[in-house]
Parts: sequence; structure tokens; C-alpha cells
Amino acid sequence: MKNEKRKISKVTLIFIHSFPFFNKIEYFCNRINDKQVNYEELIESRDKRKTGKFRLPYGYFYKRIINNKYSNFVEFHDELTDNILFSECIRRQCDALKTIKSKYQLHFTPNEGGDDDSVYAVAIEPGNYISFEQLLNDNPAIVAKDDFINATIRNLVEITTELNSLGIQHLCFAPSNILVRKSDNEVRLLLHGSFFLPTKMQDTFFEDIEGFIAPEVMSEAQCSDRSDVYSLGKFIEHLYTSSGLPFELKKVIRKAIAEEPENRYASVAEMYSDMKMRTNIRKTSTIGIAAVIIALFVVNTFFDLVPNTEPIEFVKPVEEPVNESLLDEGFNPLTELGPDADSATIAKAIQDYMSNDSDKVDEKKMREFQAKAEQIFRKQYTKAADLILSKIYNNERMNNSEKNFKASSKEVMEELVEKQKELASKSSLSDATTQRIASEIIEQLTEKKKKDLEKIEKAKAEESSINKNKE
Repeated sequence: MKNEKRKISKVTLIFIHSFPFFNKIEYFCNRINDKQVNYEELIESRDKRKTGKFRLPYGYFYKRIINNKYSNFVEFHDELTDNILFSECIRRQCDALKTIKSKYQLHFTPNEGGDDDSVYAVAIEPGNYISFEQLLNDNPAIVAKDDFINATIRNLVEITTELNSLGIQHLCFAPSNILVRKSDNEVRLLLHGSFFLPTKMQDTFFEDIEGFIAPEVMSEAQCSDRSDVYSLGKFIEHLYTSSGLPFELKKVIRKAIAEEPENRYASVAEMYSDMKMRTNIRKTSTIGIAAVIIALFVVNTFFDLVPNTEPIEFVKPVEEPVNESLLDEGFNPLTELGPDADSATIAKAIQDYMSNDSDKVDEKKMREFQAKAEQIFRKQYTKAADLILSKIYNNERMNNSEKNFKASSKEVMEELVEKQKELASKSSLSDATTQRIASEIIEQLTEKKKKDLEKIEKAKAEESSINKNKE
């Protein structure tokens, strides 16, 4: 069969003619019908055709089978190669890429031809690549995959930071100008816009994707690291087109895509640091709010289960010293006991007062005694509760899993309830009153500790940003 001549039917030719992909071999089919070419010649012609072709802003990416191996090429648009400066820009970038170590950078070799040895294409390192635009078109749901967006942004920030450190700006983070390795969807960059600004052909180079390019690049052919901030900000905004930009990132993107370069972040690293800080604060706030809800739920559930044998008496805490009327008749229990007296001491003083001077006791004086007892209980319980709540409201525990955090919260709430019962038994206050006070204190301390943690996280993020800028 090796040398057998094969007849191609008219039906086969109609089928081939219906698909542009096969049009280029129609000529060979006709030759087969005319008995001018054999099967091996047809296979050889297939090896020379272009496959997997897709458009980039500056040309077409395609694969060519040469000696049974796939090779990657980008063939440039004629309007670019006609510019005498374009070939020199390609050569300069090829030399500059030798210093770039990032795995997210694709390397290439110029293909030269013609009388003037102009560069009409580049041969790219092996690999199976598609454009980011094609990836989103084929699989739009991928943006919802765990860590896909975060990993994409992180990798682009890494390669852009390295490029900027070498005085290179990519300038265009349009989805059609970012390549993706098909095996793991990792991003790859090829040509960088700052090399081509001397050609003054930015309108041609960035045709149809002007929305991703900083204004100063399009209008003045001028660029800086802030130009990359603008373009990457536009790309991030594009990633969230379907789901909506998260609230904590809106201010970041608004600053990144400011019209005037001086109003943007100085670098993509600074922008990324602000993104992470705001995202972490949002997570911490969410955990804190959840913790408050859990704490209040546990406390309220416990109090609901404990039977109240007497009505709750709401007594406003005394903020000022006790009325001087208590010093009448020569008995000064509140003054003599001092501000640091514990609940048991004040309870005994009240009991002695009532037994020795029961004929002189009135409701007003008893309310004042009880208010003092409340003050002492508040002070003691606040101190104890603060220590107990610190067991879960710290950076280490707040970063634990939700399951571990809930388990710790339950243990802490049980300890808080036991401490409330212990102090209540030593005071002259009813269980209902101490329960109410304990609930108020827990809520106040929880809110305070949540805010303190947020301040610490923010300070750390700012310090980290300052250190990175110094570096």
C-alpha cells in the first residue's frame, strides 16, 4: 500500500472544501485524482501545514509539524514588519530575555528573511499554549475554580516585578496578549510593549485592545512601571466581569486605573500588597463577626436554660461616688471598704448593716449599696473575662480552622459562665443581675478584641509594604 495511488471521490472533495482548515490541501487532492501525487506526498504536505492557529495583537500564533515534531511560531502582521525599526526591536528583546529567569517568560529566536534580513516571525520554546482569551472563551467557569484568580494575579505580579526591575514594561495585560500553558493554566508572557514604543506604532501594535493600555502609552508613546499598574488593574477588573469585583478590591482597582500616572500605585508589587491587606482585613472582620455571633449565641442559650427564680432587676451602675447620706448615723461601709473591696466583703457589710440597723434601712440606701456591689462585680468579672477571652481572640487562634475555633469558643464560654456563677455566689447580687452584667461585659470585650486584632493586622500589612518598598 506504500506506493498505491488513491482516488479521492467527489464527495470527499465537497467535504474538504466545506472546511477552511482543509482548503489548503484541496490542490493535492486534485493532483491525486490526476494521479500526480501519491499517499506519502500527501502526508508530507500535512507536515508542513499550520495547526492550532490563534490571533495575538501583533500576529498569529501557530504550530508547525516539522520532522514529526511540533514547533511554536508567531508570524507578525505585515504592517509591523514593514516598519524598519520593528526587526531591531525584536532583536533587542531577544537579547534582553537572556537575563530574565522567571518561568512565566517565554523565550524565542527571531526568524529572518528577505533582502533586508527583516524579522517576519519568531520561533518559541516548546510547549502547548493558548491565549488567556481562548481559555476564558472555552471554559468561562474556570474563574470560579479555587485559587485560579489569585494564582493568576500572583504569577503576573511576580513576572512583572522582575521585568520592571530590569527597566522593562509589559504594558498590555489584555487576555489576548497573555498566553496560558494548557497543562496547568499557568500564565506566560511573550513580547513586552516597552521595546516597541520607538516604532511609534502603538495604535497598530495594540489594535482592538486599547482599553487595557495606559493613556500615556497610547497618546504619547511614554511608559513607566505605573503603566503596568494600569494595565494589570484593567485585567483584574476583567477577571471579575461575571462575578463582580469584590468590595475590598474596588478602591484598589480605582486607584490602579487612575488616568494620571502619579495617582496610581508606584508598582504592581505595591498594588498587590494593598490587595492582600484589604482581603485579609475583610477575612478577619468576617471571622470576628462570626465569633461575636457564636459567643452571644452560647451565652444567651445558657442563660435561657438557667431558670430565673426572681424577676430581673435592672439597676443602672453608679458612675460617681456613693451619696454622702450613707455616711449618716456614723456608719461608712462604702468609704471604709475602699474601691478595691471584693463582692464578698461588700455583701457581708450589707448583711451586718441590715442586721444591726434594720430599723434604719430604706430602699434608697439599699439600691446604693447594690449599685456599689454591681461596680465591684463588674470590675472583677471584666478582669477575669478579659483573660479568658484572650485564649481565643489572638492571631494564632483566629487563623485556625472554623471547626477548631468553634471548639475553643465553646470551652471559653463554659469557663466564662463558671466564673460568673463563682463571683455571683460571693456577692449580694441576684443570679439574674450577674447574668445580665456578664452578658454585657462579654459583648463589649469581644468587640474590643476584634478591633484590636484588625489594627494589628493592618499595622503588619503596612510594615510589610514599607519593607518591600525599601528593598
